[in-house]
Amino acid sequence: MSAPAHTQTPSDESVAVAGRLVAVVDRTLPYLGPMLAGVLGLVALGRRALVVDEATLLTAAQGSFSEVVDRAISDDPARVGYLALLQPVARHGDSELWLRLPSVLAGIVAAVAVYLLGRRLAGRYAGAAASLVLATSVGVVSLTRSVGPLAFALAAMLVSSALFARSVDRGNAFWWALYALSAVLLPLTHPIAVSALAAHLVAASALPALAIAVVECGLLLGAAALDRADALDGAGPLELGDVGAGIGRALAWSPAVAGLAIWGIVSLYRGSTVGTGRWKAALVAGLAVMPLVFVLAAGVVVPVYPRAALTVAAGGLALGAGIGLVAITDRGVRLAAGTGLAVVAVAALATAAARDQPENWRAAAQLVRANASAKDTVVVLPQRARAAFSYYAPELRLTTVGRGDAVFVVIAGDSGQATASGRQVVSPPRYALLSEEHAGDDLVVQRWIRP
Repeated sequence: MSAPAHTQTPSDESVAVAGRLVAVVDRTLPYLGPMLAGVLGLVALGRRALVVDEATLLTAAQGSFSEVVDRAISDDPARVGYLALLQPVARHGDSELWLRLPSVLAGIVAAVAVYLLGRRLAGRYAGAAASLVLATSVGVVSLTRSVGPLAFALAAMLVSSALFARSVDRGNAFWWALYALSAVLLPLTHPIAVSALAAHLVAASALPALAIAVVECGLLLGAAALDRADALDGAGPLELGDVGAGIGRALAWSPAVAGLAIWGIVSLYRGSTVGTGRWKAALVAGLAVMPLVFVLAAGVVVPVYPRAALTVAAGGLALGAGIGLVAITDRGVRLAAGTGLAVVAVAALATAAARDQPENWRAAAQLVRANASAKDTVVVLPQRARAAFSYYAPELRLTTVGRGDAVFVVIAGDSGQATASGRQVVSPPRYALLSEEHAGDDLVVQRWIRP
């Protein structure tokens, strides 16, 4: 006897379950990247000690809001926007976790923005893939776990680009005005963020909404360049090794990201209509390449940090990689490419998590505090590193020249040159080196005593 027509067979039930599962996954696509970005940013966020650049920013954010902004405008115009944001945060709490939390939130915003941008350019699956690639990029994760403006620059670049794509595709006066406002705010996050504006110009030149933003960004970039011209903050001349490291961080050290990003740009270009759609390929390529162009141009005349600044190119590269992954027609090849992306991303994140901190200022402060007496003096080298040490040992008075019964010299940088650096502030043979302990590969704590 055959089963009644309305009776559901086991195979029908499995198909229904699979269909419901696919529907759930489909509905959660927009949230996967942002949720992953939040998780990776928050895990053990306060475990690592502040580094020199983070402590320097915290020091610059001390004082009333007007004092911080005025000081930034005169001394460091490139960081006015970030310091204006950091001041109320630091006033509320100055723990490592609290100070880095805004960068985590910026990373989540960046993941949301790259999803919206990818969806606008190539569909929701491309947007979801791009968001996941960005969220798991080890370079981006390092930005979102640090006190600094680059995570905000990346988020601002992607938000402005998403508004740009919305306006060009089928926008009205409201969307163009909103985009123009976002473009004007770009340099307030970090000068490298203006490279997104250059990408927009390449994608659709001579748009009226860009005119004011171009002038304003040019003025702010000029002010920042003049301020950086005589900077003595540790930034040296542009070196090929630093540029290569910056590109590697933007690519998350993954050849798969590079290959898929190129394929994504090519597929956008090939699938576009002449005169109306090729701006999409130009936009993705510009977001990936323009940060490098800006760093190379700036490095000729002013000190730059290409290792960190070039990481913002990860936005365009992740966008291209997500589009390229979805554009692969063969299901097996697409699965292999996605697996390769995931394996490299997990390996890079695990390696970064297991790596020892090069400069552990918390440990250095504990070493000095445990052994220093009231008659001893403490010297921190270089001068700009004093803020990092004082954050963990505010009760210890720092000097510039060693004196007293014993001298503790805390030296950041090349550990091979530590002894030579220490001699410059303790004047041998009046003092002899008693001990030398490491608080990370690039941080040395020396104890000099009178023989």
